[in-house]
Amino acid sequence: MELPFTEPEGVNVLHVDDDRALVDLAAECLTREDESFTVKTETDPTAVPDRLEDERVDCIISDYEMPEIDGLELIARVESIDASVPFILFTGRGSEAVAAEAVDCGVDAYIQKGGSRSKYAVLANRVRSLVEKVRATRQAEKMNETYELVARTATDAFWLRDMTTDATLYSDGIRQFGYEPGVREDGFEWWLERVHPDDRDLARELNERQEAGEFAGFEHVDEEYGRFTYEYRWQTADGEYVPLRSRGIVRFADDTPVEMVGAMVDVRTSGTGSWSGESGQQ
Repeated sequence: MELPFTEPEGVNVLHVDDDRALVDLAAECLTREDESFTVKTETDPTAVPDRLEDERVDCIISDYEMPEIDGLELIARVESIDASVPFILFTGRGSEAVAAEAVDCGVDAYIQKGGSRSKYAVLANRVRSLVEKVRATRQAEKMNETYELVARTATDAFWLRDMTTDATLYSDGIRQFGYEPGVREDGFEWWLERVHPDDRDLARELNERQEAGEFAGFEHVDEEYGRFTYEYRWQTADGEYVPLRSRGIVRFADDTPVEMVGAMVDVRTSGTGSWSGESGQQ
């Protein structure tokens, strides 16, 4: 079973050039540069759209001057099928005019042929970086879709906070407390204003420790994440204070807290035990 965020192993490269000797050489050199590459070749550029329909292609390398259609016409056909596939123009025809036209047509990289075989090391690095960028974007999109699905189906109020700007996204679960879901630019302050006055100082102190990346602000901290649990009373839209338990994770980037994700659970209906009125490990 393939997990939702799993990317395929290896990189499938399709090299398009009407010069059979050149594509065979390129396949040999590229696979030598990176063993994760599987390089397939095509000498007829008009056959590429059908191959995209039938095969998994992670990156296309194409010549510029070819019979019937050139490299720029080819990228237009590729984009009509799958615009996410990185396209590298690998050509012997080098000029600023060609390079500028290639960029305008959506080519992701422009590399000239010729020189020593070290040129293939440059080409391999470009393939690798472009494929990694596409996969990272696709994974982020999948994670956002999954978050949206979880947030819509779960009864808890989920939040996602950008700790560099304080903007916070609240899920549909926040409706149970009488508030509308969506992004609040003053997310933390909006939440803090609704914490019971007797619990507010501790809430502010805990947040300051987390923003500073202090161990005291978490139950557990590793290189990338800090986990915490906090219990407090929170005011609903109709003015009632209800006992909540917030469980969350702070993500670090270069030891700096950048993102917080968690859930607000109504202790009265969660079935997870009584409210203790203090933060700490559960």
